[in-house]
Amino acid sequence: MQFIERNSKMINELENENYVIQIRAKLNQQKVKLWEPPYYNPTTDEYDNAELERLAISFHEQLKISFKDCLSSIQTLQMNALDKLRCKDEFIKTGVATIRCRAPTQAAENRHFVVKIKTSCRGQELVHIVAEKLGVDISRIKLVCAGKVLVNHRPLFEQNVTNGVAVMVLIMLHSVETIQHESNTFDRVHKIRADAELIINDNERSDFFSLEDQDGNALHLPSLERKALLMALTLYEKGKVALRKENYEEALLLFLEADSDFHTCNSQLLTVVDNYALLNMDIVWCYLCLKNISQLPDAEQRLRLCEEKFRESYGVNMHRVTALKGTQHCGEKALLLRLHLLKAVLYFHQNRREDAITMFEVVESELQSLKVDDACLTTLLDCGFEISESRIALRASANNVDAAIEFINNRRQIVEANEKKSKREKNLYKKIGYQNADENRIDVDQVDQLVEMGYSETLAAIALKRTRNNMFNALNELQYKHDDLKRELMSSIKPCKELINKLVDLGYHEEAAQAALKQTYNNFEEAVEFLITARQNNEYDSLLTTAINELVSSSTNILETTTSTSIEDRGSNVPNNELAGPSHKRAKNDTNSAKKQMMDILYKSFSKDMDTTNDTYLDLPLIEEAKVLAEYKKLLNMQ
Repeated sequence: MQFIERNSKMINELENENYVIQIRAKLNQQKVKLWEPPYYNPTTDEYDNAELERLAISFHEQLKISFKDCLSSIQTLQMNALDKLRCKDEFIKTGVATIRCRAPTQAAENRHFVVKIKTSCRGQELVHIVAEKLGVDISRIKLVCAGKVLVNHRPLFEQNVTNGVAVMVLIMLHSVETIQHESNTFDRVHKIRADAELIINDNERSDFFSLEDQDGNALHLPSLERKALLMALTLYEKGKVALRKENYEEALLLFLEADSDFHTCNSQLLTVVDNYALLNMDIVWCYLCLKNISQLPDAEQRLRLCEEKFRESYGVNMHRVTALKGTQHCGEKALLLRLHLLKAVLYFHQNRREDAITMFEVVESELQSLKVDDACLTTLLDCGFEISESRIALRASANNVDAAIEFINNRRQIVEANEKKSKREKNLYKKIGYQNADENRIDVDQVDQLVEMGYSETLAAIALKRTRNNMFNALNELQYKHDDLKRELMSSIKPCKELINKLVDLGYHEEAAQAALKQTYNNFEEAVEFLITARQNNEYDSLLTTAINELVSSSTNILETTTSTSIEDRGSNVPNNELAGPSHKRAKNDTNSAKKQMMDILYKSFSKDMDTTNDTYLDLPLIEEAKVLAEYKKLLNMQ
């Protein structure tokens, strides 16, 4: 009952907005100024109701809106105009700005109120006033203006908060369950960011998150840009989890956080990342779901950016996608449908009614063409396919089951092949200790060509790294500088910590384990055989001493607090009773193992509900879109 009542109130609010925008347009067209005579006398502060009624009768005849609704809308617009004039005058005289606040929520009726504050005040002071008006704790308030979350420590004027600006207040009220949920929302957003930073910055666990395109190909970027993009994409993915659960407040906060991180990336990078366009569309979708009309200027800008990116990526009338995928019924059309729907809604609220009607008709046609046949979907599910890939495949094949099965199998093969290639590429970089792989990528296909010629994979990779993938020069390096390549490989390779720990568990010193892994290019079986042979030939002590001395010369700062004393005591001979490995090495190994377990647990918890399937973003059920379409068609009297 509560949901039905609230939904009715939201529809009434939208209907009232429908009347207001039409009458506002008529007033502007006829250059009627409701704050001047004959409609209002500024000297006596009196309204001429007779004139307002005559105006309402005229608009009733022109717009076919009831006289009562016309008069109510005119009076509302008159009050708004007079309030704006008073606020403008107050701002000029005192510097006190009037901020129009709106608190859209999923669990209660929207609240509208104004706040008086100087724009030199910090964001925190505005939060305090809003929290006091709403009777909630300040930690549960987030303010959004022009698509940006206001920062507490910065002055308002620096954040484009001026007199008369509209601010969106993200908050939930009323029921105990709702309050509990809302009090956790902002804490969750901060925790999500903190956890993401931990995982992204942890070198040993950097494999948790990787950058790939929708076909599973690895993307390579400079380290700083990679971290910024990973953070943005991670927050975006967590936001989509909230969006799927229809938790629009949390989704919007995470999307705006992601938007902020995207802006720290190279501007050229943003032009080639589809996710940024999709993020902008999802932000506008949240505005719509929260019925937040006050963010229309930001919505228009975001939709324009999204449309431009779609045109670049998919081509006019999807011709580029059609050429790549070989079908005109591509999954990307569902994204275009949502974009067109949002544009139609935007046109409606801008009183571009003809444009809105045209666009809604386009959406209706697209919705019909993308409708998934329930029987076909059931057939694919019975065959063992996932619902997401089944829905995408049926849309791509116009509900042809055989074609959909072929589409799914082909898609899986492409993604699997590219993922295998990316995994092999990462393993190759680890094997040769290549730390700047994100900046200067080695061409794996050229590595394979050199391997077919009889060269080792690791030396071929080093040669291509040296020559920046110049095959002719790489061949020269392999033929005439073979020893140099081996020395470079030995100096650049970084022993795998996981393999080091395994060798330590077998009773070898950490330093000897590192030396063996470097010598065998991180091949565990060969490293074990190398160490066994060293012991059998009584060369282990010498190997250990050499390894320790090399570590001291290359990383004195790291070792001086942990090994300098033991190194001096050992000299050139190591007692036999130490060959099993010092206790502090085992303790260090235990610490690393505990850290690894902690990061594993953190990632499992963090990635819960995150869908890592490449094409998930194409799978829109289109149920909500159909509801929005029906709602606005009714407002526009579309048959």
